[in-house]
Amino acid sequence: MLLSACTGGSGQGAAPLPDRVCWGAGAFAGKDVARTAGKGTKVRDDSPAVFTLPEIDKGTSCQLYVDGDTRFSARASRRSVDQDFQWSSWEKESPDRIDIGSGGIVWDSGAAISFTCKSPEGPYKVELVLTSGSGAGKPKDPRAYFTEMMDPYHRFAVEQLHCSA
Repeated sequence: MLLSACTGGSGQGAAPLPDRVCWGAGAFAGKDVARTAGKGTKVRDDSPAVFTLPEIDKGTSCQLYVDGDTRFSARASRRSVDQDFQWSSWEKESPDRIDIGSGGIVWDSGAAISFTCKSPEGPYKVELVLTSGSGAGKPKDPRAYFTEMMDPYHRFAVEQLHCSA
């Protein structure tokens, strides 16, 4: 979907982002994503209209493109409760631990968490991952930024997936 509303970026040449981005309902505030969007004129939100994880080992994603370049990415995947997510590829980034969901990690270009969703159809594990894409837009303190962005993403996922505590 090509986006043309303008509230997200700040400063001359900032990418024009709408109030909300990703998955129709808008998982993220455009003004928050703008910190990784950088400069540009043409913005495209490539995500399904609805955030769902209907099957084990399947996922959904949102890619935010500015002038054809990936500037922000959010993805979610579902596993059975007896499966774990593999984060070893991010260990080389010297991640810090974060206390969101069942726990997670944050590094200079992204963050990942997991949690157990207790849904009406039964429990399953969810992994949420955020990354900055090409890195054209750089938040001042990237680890704090991705930790801050993960909290509303987690709340959005819990609500959209109808998870209970």
